Amino acid sequence: MRILALDTTGRIASAALWQEDRLVDYGEKDSQMNHSRTLLPVVQQLLEKQGLSLDQMDVFAATIGPGSFTGVRIGVAAVKGYAWVTEKPCAPVSTLESAAFAAPEGEGTLCALVKARQDEFFFALFQGSGRERLTEDQVGKAGAIWQQLQAWPKPWRLTGDGAEEWLALVPEALGQTEQTHCRQNAAATAQCAARQAQEGKLVDCHTLKPAYLRPSQAERMRAQREGQAQEG
Repeated sequence: MRILALDTTGRIASAALWQEDRLVDYGEKDSQMNHSRTLLPVVQQLLEKQGLSLDQMDVFAATIGPGSFTGVRIGVAAVKGYAWVTEKPCAPVSTLESAAFAAPEGEGTLCALVKARQDEFFFALFQGSGRERLTEDQVGKAGAIWQQLQAWPKPWRLTGDGAEEWLALVPEALGQTEQTHCRQNAAATAQCAARQAQEGKLVDCHTLKPAYLRPSQAERMRAQREGQAQEG
């Protein structure tokens, strides 16, 4: 089984090719959030390097969020398009689960973190070498996440592209947590997608959709305008 996975939830756009039980190839580009220009060339180079085409993929995987609203939309839209044209299934992978699988295996509690806004972060907790979920994806303030993490077994490890910023806001966690310096990426997303395929959790292109966890700025502004109109 061949899987083409994309991740555009953060600053770096990446694509990965997974076959059977291993990573075949990987490409990434620091696009500084300009994924609409950089993602497709990364995919094209990856496929050309392996002498493969989209038709030869069995599954298309996307990191569906939470994360950058624009980035998530671009990655999900690309995968929906690939799957629709080739009539192949999709794997919707949480950004936080991708970050967890990017980290080395280990004991204790693994906290995956992605920056939301101000002092808020998207987060989820995992445990063991299989990265079994302890919590669902959530959003919370830095201090509240630290309190929740302390309720779970040590050692406490951090992963995701928000880990460094989180530590800066929670200095008391320094020395008590281990930062893996790993982030969500298409290779980890592909690994998660392979597990979904084994568990029969794939979806079609029409079902695949972003998982934002919170309204976008445009949605918040619209709700505010509608509320003001009703009050008027």
